[in-house]
Amino acid sequence: MAPQSPPPKPTRLLTPSEAAAFLSVSLRTLTRLTAAGALPHVRVGGQRRYEFEALLTYVARQRRGG
Repeated sequence: MAPQSPPPKPTRLLTPSEAAAFLSVSLRTLTRLTAAGALPHVRVGGQRRYEFEALLTYVARQRRGG
């Protein structure tokens, strides 16, 4: 029997308020970044949620001048 791969790592989803606080920006700025395509999001029950890893990637990209 072939070994099974480990289950996927759970993804931490943040509300817009939590994501804005993490990035130290206003909700309005978070909305602008989302609309510009700079911050990917998912919808859960019609509500926007941001993956914690995606926010970390955004911060790293900004550090590199991207």
